Amino acid sequence: MPKLMVAELPLIVEISESARKVAGNVLKELEVSSAVLLTGRKSYELVGAKIEERISDFISSRFFIEKSGMEEVRRIEMGITYTDIDCVVGIGGGKVLDVAKVLASEMNIALINIPTVASHDGIASPVASFKENGKPVSISTKPPTAVLADLVILRHSPVRLLRSGFGDLISNITAVKDWKLAKEKKNEVFNEVAASMAVMPANLMLSSEGLNLKENVEMLVRGLILSGVAIAIAGSSRPASGAEHKFSHALDYLGYGNGTHGEQVGIGTIIMEYLHEKQYGVGDWEKVRQSLEKIQAPTMAKEIGLTREEVIEALMYAKNIRKKRYTILEDANPDREEFEVILSKTGVA
Repeated sequence: MPKLMVAELPLIVEISESARKVAGNVLKELEVSSAVLLTGRKSYELVGAKIEERISDFISSRFFIEKSGMEEVRRIEMGITYTDIDCVVGIGGGKVLDVAKVLASEMNIALINIPTVASHDGIASPVASFKENGKPVSISTKPPTAVLADLVILRHSPVRLLRSGFGDLISNITAVKDWKLAKEKKNEVFNEVAASMAVMPANLMLSSEGLNLKENVEMLVRGLILSGVAIAIAGSSRPASGAEHKFSHALDYLGYGNGTHGEQVGIGTIIMEYLHEKQYGVGDWEKVRQSLEKIQAPTMAKEIGLTREEVIEALMYAKNIRKKRYTILEDANPDREEFEVILSKTGVA
């Protein structure tokens, strides 16, 4: 009989107008005696200092995260060498929370994440995204023990980053289609619970009429957290990362454009949804494009500093990234001329 898979999931998830105020109670509940606080300078100035005041009895040291990467993790480890730390508290954006995830995983201690932006699904996922030597690197970690998503804080985050979060969430639509394709064509293990958890909030956001991101932050952050949990359940990033993420990684590797991760995968989702629709009659690329337009997120390459040639080059390059991950790119295997047609028809470039 096959073994059942054991998935580590966040123990506590609080999404509310006052999530920042329960940090002390959560530390007590987790029986924390000494915690290290990681934050960004701007995050600390805006909200971190006030949160630290509330939990000062638990905090033994504080570090400002200047960049993401293992070098930063090692710097903090050196700084707390002789301290008995049993928890990491991360207050900030992706850079801070990724370093916090790796540090807590390496030390095998609890992690409380308090995001200040809702720009991608890393809030609750068991994956940290670093850049090493200018190239993107994904590191497997434990998921956070607790996620405290404060809606007051998140509503005040830059709208561009909320749009980015929307792009990352709706990319689950093509990611799950790719996963199903891999199940059908390559007999890859598929988890229906993880797939549904990733795609349902994405479809909900996609279908919302008159969407106002500032008003719908709760729906967005809930979807991003569910997306991260889906990754933990699946034991891989499959529920939230398909061909559209390969395209985004290709842009990062090649150093093209100035888009955020969510902006890149949002545009990638339009392209990959078109391919799914053309190949199998499943999908609605125009709906994806319209939903991004509705919230004023980029739908054209030039909006994130990309030329048509750079997009085509990135799409061709994407076919050679993570070849074991079967997606619509491997299935349809479009050539340069087909990409030219797709970019014209979708209006991406």
